[in-house]
Amino acid sequence: MTVHVFSGPTVPATRVREVLRDAVTHPPVRHGDLMRLGAGPGDTVLIIDGLWHQSAPVRHKEILVLLAEGVTVVGAASMGALRAAELAPYGMVGVGHIFEDFRSGALDADDEVAVLHTDDGRPLSEALVNLRAALTRAAADGQLDDTEADRLADLARSLPYTTRSWTALGRLAAGEGLGTVFSRADAWRRTHPCDAKREDAERALALVAADLPPALGAGAWAGEPWQTSFVRYWQAAFRPGAVACGQPLSFLALLHHQQLYDAGFPGRWRTRVLAAIAHETCDDVCRPVRSAAVERSALRFAAAAGVEVASMSGDQLTHWLTEDEVTQLPPEEALVRVVVRSARLDGAWTVWPAAVAEAGDLLGSVPLAAEAVAAAFALNADIEAADPHHTTTHLSAERIASHLVERWGLPEGCGRAVLDAAARDRAFRDFTGAVEVARAFYLSARAVVAAPSASLVDAGARQSPRT
Repeated sequence: MTVHVFSGPTVPATRVREVLRDAVTHPPVRHGDLMRLGAGPGDTVLIIDGLWHQSAPVRHKEILVLLAEGVTVVGAASMGALRAAELAPYGMVGVGHIFEDFRSGALDADDEVAVLHTDDGRPLSEALVNLRAALTRAAADGQLDDTEADRLADLARSLPYTTRSWTALGRLAAGEGLGTVFSRADAWRRTHPCDAKREDAERALALVAADLPPALGAGAWAGEPWQTSFVRYWQAAFRPGAVACGQPLSFLALLHHQQLYDAGFPGRWRTRVLAAIAHETCDDVCRPVRSAAVERSALRFAAAAGVEVASMSGDQLTHWLTEDEVTQLPPEEALVRVVVRSARLDGAWTVWPAAVAEAGDLLGSVPLAAEAVAAAFALNADIEAADPHHTTTHLSAERIASHLVERWGLPEGCGRAVLDAAARDRAFRDFTGAVEVARAFYLSARAVVAAPSASLVDAGARQSPRT
């Protein structure tokens, strides 16, 4: 069993390891982080802190995926308390007073737990729940009356979370004629330190250290159709699909590389789409005789659904086909190309795989793809480390486009229709989409061509990111 803990400004990793010696510690959780874990039944994930302003926050359904797969997910103190309050009905375990207040509705705003902090987790502002807890405790100790505590809490809430602090609250209180009231509260809290978030985090750590709570099971909801196309995309984009050079690589990265650089990909994609339309499995459909039978079956299904070239308008045909294809292709082949090009990689249809196990023969050689992807990512990282201004986002789209035209064997100067058709044959939305995906692999691909006998890093480092 593995325990993963996501924390930062609320409780540092050093403290986490003091309580949970074998825990795998992580910085505050972001969108995608849970999928990257590779967690399974028997594992525990404790979420304390999470990012939400400078990065997309962890999605609710990312947590549901783990719960459905038998992972115990616990939340407390900050982002963990928020998500636990929302997902308690689905089996997420919440711990602490902050979780209880969110679940009961006593707290109803995300910024109650938000703080500004440095990259290494040092808080630069004070959480509203901490200010509120100190004021409530000061009132319970007779240093304030309830009305005074409420007025100071309202002033604290009016401050942006990035600037909330006792100093800022004092200035605001003085301007509202509450300087004396604030001084009493401030004097009390200096001798009675209060960190409600830390207290809840410590409770959660102790609970997990005691091997509690047990996995609750996903419940009946796991059998319902709750997984959207977004969930499948996140699984493909973040979950490890292979490991190369010690680096976990997502399935989507492997698939993107094959889309761009495997000459056999268009044929395999065509077969996969047609097999899906014909309601056939992809096993052995790449054999010529079998592939032809699947194509005929797919055409019959399309015709039964009323999808025929003869019923398409000129605009529809020219959207999916080149000018030469419109005038020269037999109707059956024209229809096949329209159907295949309109399919594209889209999690809304299960013809789009989200994992290596689902891809079958579509992916080609996984080890070769993994080596190429790892080399590309390493080269990108080395170049950016040498000059932070040289990143893949700064690459010239025109250069990448020329690179793909050359690699795909397209005529120089070909028009947009030819470019889009070639991209759609490789399951891209259009050629512009293919260019954007190719940013991650362009430098490495050019380095191999320019200096096949040199190391990728050395050859790539001699190129400007705008080449």
